Amino acid sequence: MQDIKQTVLELMDAAAARGLAEFELETDDFKLKLKLSGDAPAVPVAAVAVPVAAASTAAVPAAAPSPSPQSASPAPTIPEGRTVEAPLVGIFYAAPAPEEPPFIEVGQQVKKGDTLFIIEAMKTMNEIPAPCDGTISHILAQSGDMVEYGQVVVVMEEKQ
Repeated sequence: MQDIKQTVLELMDAAAARGLAEFELETDDFKLKLKLSGDAPAVPVAAVAVPVAAASTAAVPAAAPSPSPQSASPAPTIPEGRTVEAPLVGIFYAAPAPEEPPFIEVGQQVKKGDTLFIIEAMKTMNEIPAPCDGTISHILAQSGDMVEYGQVVVVMEEKQ
């Protein structure tokens, strides 16, 4: 099931990158239909992946209704400083391998171009560099977290 989720996310990224609002794929034993909202890139309105053979016996859960603007929770506050955003949708990794130490820690000094973290997308490891010299003040994701395009992942105090 995790492979299916990852594949769906990758297809959503590819569809959004090409400006597609809807995408449908059907094979002999599998059917996938994606609809992307126009408000933000790669946000699914409905994403259904059901094996065709099981479609008649398995109930497909309906997409949850989106909350009204009044009931939506407030956006998380981003700490002050130079933000480093995810340049693509993918899986955040703080270290080059599970047994390795993380690239950065809070309080660590970094130089422009140093690797801050990795985002895995479509089985490709993308090293994300520091945009400037500075000190890491906040790390807002944990290894294995799914990050969205534009999501603030690291906050730095820029060196003057």
